[in-house]
Amino acid sequence: MRRIGVLALLVTSALPLPGWSASRIVELSAQNLEAVALGDLTAYIDGRTIWLKLKDGRVLRGQFEVKPGSSFGELGKSRGIDRPGGAYTSSGDLIVHGKPTFIDMTGPGGATVHCEVMHDSAINSGSGVCLFSNGAEYRVLY
Repeated sequence: MRRIGVLALLVTSALPLPGWSASRIVELSAQNLEAVALGDLTAYIDGRTIWLKLKDGRVLRGQFEVKPGSSFGELGKSRGIDRPGGAYTSSGDLIVHGKPTFIDMTGPGGATVHCEVMHDSAINSGSGVCLFSNGAEYRVLY
């Protein structure tokens, strides 16, 4: 059985994202050949829960957590999310007062996704990166 990734930000807390509305749509843009094979994806956040429907119909689900005072893991650091200018809003402005945010999701057949995002609750925006269990990498921007 082939494992395929799930959208994820490491979740360890049950705190809602400050400044977020009850539901939100997040776009994921393919960044490598594995992701291009899956296509651009859209995730849906409702409260603290996030869902991602893959093109083959499988649905992955997880939780998100803002972790003030924490630092990014290897994924976020290697993609520069933690450096000045590494995270920006959908309008292209830099995220200045962001906090590390993590999501982990799982789905049928062992599919997983891990995301690391810089979230700025003052402007309700964020950007980051997601890595799927099949190696697909996506840029997240909202």
